Amino acid sequence: MGWNVRRQIVRRACYILSKRRRFEMRNIFKMVIALFVLVSFLALPGFGFAGDYSSGEKVKEEKTEEEAKKEKEAEEKKAVKIEEMVVTATRTAEEKKNLPQVVDVISTKDIKESVAVDLTDILKKVSSVDVIQYPGALSGISIRGFRPEFSGTTKHSLLLIDGRPAGATNLATIPLDNIERIEVLKGPASALYGSEAMGGVVNIITKKSRGKVKTALTLGAGSFSTWNGRLNSGGNLTKKLDFDIDASTYNQNDDLRMGNGDKRDHTAFKKRYGAMRWGYAFNQDWRIEVKGDWFAGRDIECPNDIFYGTTRQQSKDIDRYGGDAKISGLLGDNNEINLTVYRSSESSEYRKEYTGIVPYKSYESAIDWIGLQLQDTYHFWAHSLTVGVDYQRIEEESKSYNSDGTRKAPYKPDNEHKTTGLFAEAILKLLNGRLITTMGARYDAIKLETKETPYKTNFTPGSADFTTFNPSGGLKFFLTPQWQIHASIGRAFVTPKPEQTAGYWTNWWGGTTKGNPDLDPEKSITWDAGISFDKEEWGLFADLTYFHTDVDDKIEKVKVNSTVSTYENTQEAKIRGLEGEFSFDIGQLVGWSSSLRLFATFTRLLKAKETLSSGTRDIHNVADFKINYGLGYDDGHFFNARVTARYVGHMKDTDWVTAGYPEIEYPSHTVVDLVTNFKLAKNQSLSLKVDNVFDKYYYEKRGYPLPGRSFFGTYTIEF
Repeated sequence: MGWNVRRQIVRRACYILSKRRRFEMRNIFKMVIALFVLVSFLALPGFGFAGDYSSGEKVKEEKTEEEAKKEKEAEEKKAVKIEEMVVTATRTAEEKKNLPQVVDVISTKDIKESVAVDLTDILKKVSSVDVIQYPGALSGISIRGFRPEFSGTTKHSLLLIDGRPAGATNLATIPLDNIERIEVLKGPASALYGSEAMGGVVNIITKKSRGKVKTALTLGAGSFSTWNGRLNSGGNLTKKLDFDIDASTYNQNDDLRMGNGDKRDHTAFKKRYGAMRWGYAFNQDWRIEVKGDWFAGRDIECPNDIFYGTTRQQSKDIDRYGGDAKISGLLGDNNEINLTVYRSSESSEYRKEYTGIVPYKSYESAIDWIGLQLQDTYHFWAHSLTVGVDYQRIEEESKSYNSDGTRKAPYKPDNEHKTTGLFAEAILKLLNGRLITTMGARYDAIKLETKETPYKTNFTPGSADFTTFNPSGGLKFFLTPQWQIHASIGRAFVTPKPEQTAGYWTNWWGGTTKGNPDLDPEKSITWDAGISFDKEEWGLFADLTYFHTDVDDKIEKVKVNSTVSTYENTQEAKIRGLEGEFSFDIGQLVGWSSSLRLFATFTRLLKAKETLSSGTRDIHNVADFKINYGLGYDDGHFFNARVTARYVGHMKDTDWVTAGYPEIEYPSHTVVDLVTNFKLAKNQSLSLKVDNVFDKYYYEKRGYPLPGRSFFGTYTIEF
């Protein structure tokens, strides 16, 4: 590539950046991106990895016992290596140690050695995230200081399943049965995934069994008259055809008991789950996978705020299903193609069971997702370049009912949300792999539309559309094989809700709300920097990262006059914090055959403020300090155990049951869990778990306390 061409590309990149809109850090951001572009085009011809390849015939001979042992150890190391590969940060497989971004990986072992039932449980017990969690299968999380969100299609943390949108607004609808690992990317990722990826991304990697077919049956029981059963199977049916199938039921037939010893009325539930996957390898380079899963929650009792006692109870049914088809393969030796088509749906039905009334269906909703992802990754020397296109359409409908069963106008209009995004991501490994840079950018075109909604009178549908451009970059430098420094920077956005931009309607209390077609998406810029130490021979890993986020154009509902309200970009937020990870395997350091590991992850917010039209306040439902820590033991054969603790510091919220709705502060709490697993025979195991060992009275949302000390046991037989 000639110098003139390179110079023109650099100038063009700088020009595009100069046209972007303001942020407090924008000048620094432009210089960093421009520097990345300059380094990539000037350094590519001179740097690269030369791979060493050798060929030769393998001589077949009978393996000695020592050779068999070495082969087994090599296979175990290979399995560990696979777990170290993550895909969320770059949309392609890359070793975690090579990433400038902070990524937590929750492994299968972490899941088995935790007292967790659904996705929210495992995230809050392992990854130091903020949570809002209610009894009655309703929960959501947030990453890096944003307020947790548990409903709606517009959030500040993005949820994926195998890299595609999960099609789930409520994290309680995602059990852990079919999960191989979970990748938690902390920091903005709109340059790869578009809207919602402002605080971070949670990517669920599902199971993909290979080799001999293995089947397992699990039966369990526990506190609150809980029982569960699960059957899963997977492996290769033929050399080219493989599969996974999973079916489970989880039932809590009695009300839970809180940490103060009192029973919490109206908290029983039933859950069903099923998943299936088929994979077929056409040849060595091309394969197709088709999979789907289904969740059904039945007779889920919702107790409402404890302030109301048993007078305002509800119950609900939830259905969620999703599926996708993916074809992937190589075009030549260095070009990898992936095409995914997906469809998801989530629906719920609520029934009011207030004191003094005949129970009736009060509300139902349905959300449908359909989309396509196409990406092409080209590998050259040690580097890679990924380009692609995403398309997604979301449709949302809701219905409300009177006590006599007749329809009435729902709170918000039916709506549709369409997005088309073009993205690119480059990974450059320079200086013999000591310097790793990532550069990415994405352009999104979005259309929001409200629709004619039955029974919603005095309503005028409308539409709005906009485009947005979001770049990102990262650097990681190995000072030594053990010491590394890393930094990343990125812009992110969150799409307005369709009803905030389009439409005009009269509310049930007589006031009027009108959408604002000139509403901009919320935007943020985040940079982080940290240092890591990784000594595999000692079993020691530690990382400390500082993050800095400024959010602009936050959306707020404002009054135009005494009867009319609209939405405007009036808010801003500033978030600063430290996050860290620590892991130390004492057994590995001293050469034991067993593992004795200390571990911890934490987030300390130094600042989390948002500015509203009414003034500045702390961001609600976000703790100033969170830490997960514990000790795990594994003898490698018959027994493993783990004790974990989760400390949550003070946080602010609104008291919605007190006149004037004052701001309140939650007390801190620590919850300790204990898990023990026993290998009874070659194909049989027993697991005993204690949740909330010290019977702590606590809540993730004031007025909705969670269970006190509880016990669970499961028996598994494999065949």
